This record gives sequence, C-alpha cells and structure tokens, in this order.
Amino acid sequence: MFYRPLILFTCTFSLACAQEIIQLDKIAVEESYSVIEERKDNSIAKRIIKGEELTQYGDMNALEILKRTPGVTISDGKGKKGSPGKGYTKVLIDGEEVSSTKRGNPLEQISPEMIERVEVMTNGSAEYTAESMGGIVNIVLKTPSSETKTMAKLTAGAYAGEPMSSLFAQQEGKNGKLSYLFNTTLADNSQDDTTSIHTNTYDENTDTDGRFRSLSLNGKLIYTPSSSDKYMFDGALNRSDYHKNSLKNRYGGVNEVIHQSDDGDALMVWSKLSGTHNLSGTELVEWKLKYHENDSDGITRSDNGTILREQNDEGSFRVLGAEGSYSLALDEHFIKTGAEIKQLHQRDDVVNYTSGIVSSNDHQRLREDKGAWYVQDEISVGEKMVITPGIRFERSVRHFDQTVNVGYVAPSLHALYKLSENDNLRASVAKTVKLPRLSELSASIDSSLDQNDLNHPDVTGNANLKEEKALSYEVRYEHFFDDKGIVSIGGFYRNISDKIEKMTTFESGRYVQRPYNSGEGKLWSLELELKKSLDRYVSGLGIFGNATLQDSSLVSNGVKRTIKGTNDYLYNVGIDHTLKEYRITYGAAYRYVSGYDDPIDENGVSESQAGYGTLDLYATKRLSPTYKLGLNLKNITQESITTTSKRYSGGVLSETQIDNENSRFHFLVTLEGRW
Repeated sequence: MFYRPLILFTCTFSLACAQEIIQLDKIAVEESYSVIEERKDNSIAKRIIKGEELTQYGDMNALEILKRTPGVTISDGKGKKGSPGKGYTKVLIDGEEVSSTKRGNPLEQISPEMIERVEVMTNGSAEYTAESMGGIVNIVLKTPSSETKTMAKLTAGAYAGEPMSSLFAQQEGKNGKLSYLFNTTLADNSQDDTTSIHTNTYDENTDTDGRFRSLSLNGKLIYTPSSSDKYMFDGALNRSDYHKNSLKNRYGGVNEVIHQSDDGDALMVWSKLSGTHNLSGTELVEWKLKYHENDSDGITRSDNGTILREQNDEGSFRVLGAEGSYSLALDEHFIKTGAEIKQLHQRDDVVNYTSGIVSSNDHQRLREDKGAWYVQDEISVGEKMVITPGIRFERSVRHFDQTVNVGYVAPSLHALYKLSENDNLRASVAKTVKLPRLSELSASIDSSLDQNDLNHPDVTGNANLKEEKALSYEVRYEHFFDDKGIVSIGGFYRNISDKIEKMTTFESGRYVQRPYNSGEGKLWSLELELKKSLDRYVSGLGIFGNATLQDSSLVSNGVKRTIKGTNDYLYNVGIDHTLKEYRITYGAAYRYVSGYDDPIDENGVSESQAGYGTLDLYATKRLSPTYKLGLNLKNITQESITTTSKRYSGGVLSETQIDNENSRFHFLVTLEGRW
C-alpha cells in the first residue's frame, strides 16, 4: 500500500530545503525526497523540472523558462511573444491561475531564482481546475527554509549592443514559530530589433528600440503555532513600465515614414492567506483567501507625416476568492473534497484619436462569478496499482452586455501501474473545458493604428463566444534510472467541441481579429523525454532532451482543415559537463520549433510560418563556497521568424504579406553570492 505524499501546512514541496513531507497514514517524516522520487510515486502523471535546472541558461523570467518546458508551446512571431500554449495551456503560479493584461504579464515578473520547480500535467485531476484544455503548468515558488540564508545575484549584459541588467536579492530564515522569505528583483533592459514586411503593394523596414524596467517585491510568511496548525501569507507587488520607439520606412505605391511610439506601465498585486489544520493522524483541512489585481495603462501614437493617430488605454483585472478542502486517509483510500468561489472583474477603457479628434470611445465592464466543487479518491489496489477517480462541477455566471450561465461536470480518471521499482505505466482520461477569457468577450478594440495589416490587425472580442469542450486521453511509460535520470514516452488524443480560434477579417478598410467557435477538432501528440547522466563514460557529463510531435484536424462548416497555428513538432536538446577539479560547469541547449501551414479559413485568410531554432551556451565557475560567476551566450543562431499570410476574395488571391522578425544575439554575465 502506498499513498501520494501530502505536504501539511503548505501546498508545495520544498525540495532544496528538505521540507517536511508527511504521509497521513503513517505520519512519517522524510528528510530527503527528490523530484524524481516525487514524480515516480505521484498518482497523477507529472513532468517535474527542478529550479536548479531552470536558471543556468540565463532566462530572465518565468515566461522565457516555459519555452524549454516539455509539452509547452510559446507563440513567437507577428508580435505575439508571451502567449503560453496559444491559449491552450493553463498556467498556474503556486496553484493560482495567471491572468495578464495587454501591458502586464505576471510570468514576466517572476525571476528564475524564485522557482522551486515547474510541474506539467497533460490531464489535470478533479482537484485542479476543469479549465485545463491542453494541460496544466504549475510554477511552484520557493518557501522559507529553517536556516537563515541570504542570496544576491547581479546580472549584466547587452542585447544587440543595448544594455541589460538585473539584481535579485533574497533573505529567508526562521525566528521561533515564524518562517519568512523576502526577495526583490530590479531589472532595467533595453532592446533594439528590426523587422521587414513585403506585400503586393509595398515593402516596409522597421527599426524598434525599447527600454523595459520593473521592480518586484515578494514575501512569504509561515506561522506555526502548534504541530497541527500552520498559517501562511503570500504577497507580491510588481511595478513595470516600458517605452518603445519604432521607425517604419515604407516603399512602393506610396513612400512614407511612420513614427510610432508605445508607452505603458502595469501594477500587479498578489495576496493570499492560507491555513492547514491536521485534525488527526488521518484528517487534514486546508483553506485559502486570495486577492489579485492587475492594472495597466498606456499611450500608443503613430504619425505618418499627414495623420496623427493616438490610442489611450486603461485596463484592470481583479480576482477575489476563497477555497477550502478536506482530506481523509482511510484504509486503501485517500479522499479529498473541496469547494471554491471567486469573482472576476475586468475594466477596459480605450479612446482613439485621429488628428486630435476622438474617433472611437470604448468603456467595457465585465464580471464573472465562478463556483466549483470536487471530490477525488486515490485508491491503492495491491502493492503496484493506484487508481484516482474524481469528479468536478463548476458553474460560471458572466455579466457584460448579456448574462450568461455556464455549468459543466468534469469527470477524470487516472491510473498508475508499477511495472517494477523503476518502471511506471500511466493512463488517464479527463473531460476539460476552456471558458472564454473576459478579454475575449470584451467589445473593446485594441487598434494597431498605422501598423494595421494582415499580421497586425486590430484586436477585439466576441460576445457570442461559447466555451470550448474536450475529452482527452493519455498513455505514458516512464523508466527511472538509478542515477536520477529518466526516459519516458507518451501520447495523448484530444477530441474538441466548439474549438476557439482567432480569425482575421477585412472590415471597412481595416483588418480586425476576433475569436470564433470554429468547429469540431481533434489533436494527437507524441511526447518523448530523456535525462541521463553519462558519468560512467565521461566524468561529469549529462544529456537531456524532449520532443513533441503533433497533428490536428478540424471540421468547420463542413470543410476539414488543421487547427490554426499547430506546429508539427518542437524539441529541446542539451548537454552539460562539470569539471570538478576546476569547479566549472558548462553546457549548450538548442530549441527548435517547426513551422505550420494553415489552409484558407472561412474568412479567406491562410497563414504559414517557417521553423526556427535557438542555440544557447552557458558556463559557470565556482569562485569560492560563497561566490559563483556565470556567462550566458543566448540566441547564437539569430534566426528570423518568417510568417506568410494570404487573403483571398471570391476565391481569388488578393493579397500576400511576408513578415520577417529578426532575432538578435545577446550575452549576460552573472555574479551570484550565497551566505
């Protein structure tokens, strides 16, 4: 008989600090529990990446880190950077859903040094949100250790000759019954990029320079008044701003120079108060109160020498919620049930001016009330098998131009069979949904001003958008090496109803993009993963790799095509080598994302994108037990991302546009100290 390890008083493992891990049936404390062991024993299939593996390649924030995470796709090109999973993958931070605005993404405010680990699940269980279309990524942040520790990391470098710098500092420790962790990140980075556009009527070259600054303050407090009770406060305050200038030179039918600027700032506040109470050796109660706020505003200006266009936008997104759960270990069962309520508010105020005269004025107010209840049972069947059935009911009431009630039941079933001590066979099936985000329902228009074209349309919502539903099946085999390595192969099949896709139309002389329910779809995927030490052949040598191969189909208005923007495959490969006698570790990582070729959609638009790869190198030198020096060479390949879009009118090709976004090399030097 074995149960999933349950962490009392916190909702995450703290592996680096050997946090207490308590099993309800035995109240046994394990001082050492590795990521591999957790992954091997967990009844729900998870791919887990340690924090130490996430910092070595010089990624500046959690958003960049996700690009290396198995099974996660980050959209690049066409100005779409920063969209995890093309609207599919649900991203959580410490179990909390991430919500971003046009000018603020919480993932960009999380320093890699704050991350304990990243968990990736293809099929979530009942205790997670049913809105897990395409899987769940949970970024688990570090919790305080019992020792007093101080860390500081200074990073400096250059991006295409423009300076980049950041400072991270953290203090953690314990004073009596109170454990604490505080950290701050200060970043000031500049970029200088170039793009080119070719259409039937003109060519355009653009130089864009920008400066991005941010300040983040984060803290966690854990108070332990007794051996059976713990309380935690988790808070974050993030302030960011940026300024971008673009100079566009158009040649062709009309030669013109367009100056465009974009100034924006965002303020994000996260707060959470939670508690856990061990009622007995077999019962646990957990509760949580939370408030999140994300406010942003900005001004975008465009001047072609004749007409001055300007857009002023202000937006806010707020979440207020509470949740609680009860867990019981009973013989061969581990039962957990819980409930959650929350209210979401979104405000959009967008005013557009043309030559100083108001041309449009949008003020949107949207609210969503959500409630959920679930029950899940983890059943041990003999010594080798665990079955985890669960069911979750969620209800959502959305208030905007109309009131919409949506209720759904999401059953799930996970099975783990231990073929041997080091071999697992897993299978799962789950019903999931994808509710439209409030921003996808809002009628507010985010104008692209003079940039308006096939690849840079005005963006707005669709109040008639329905939820997307899917039934997802997964099978996975895992082999764990004695040296903590792993090899796995798995696949999933997802049957999708009312698939949500973004489509571009040509309206009154401008391109406008909206989300639509396009039809019934299917998605297949094969996922491979390898992490292995080659120390027996070469001392200190290790390799890693992961790959995702996928295919899709969608039937829309009786016509069969692929799902938009589905890359055929993507992979990450890398190598690391440690020279122990010199205290030097170095390595390389290569990421490749294949292209896609979307056929003509219902609006007469097709799109394709060429594949692209990125090579990063790193080296670290341990100067002393306290200090470590690092060097990162990023994006050595400097490949351009090429996107080709075509628009057909009456079945005849009327326009072709080719965008090239040129990627740039940059380097970083870091000095890290731990006391």
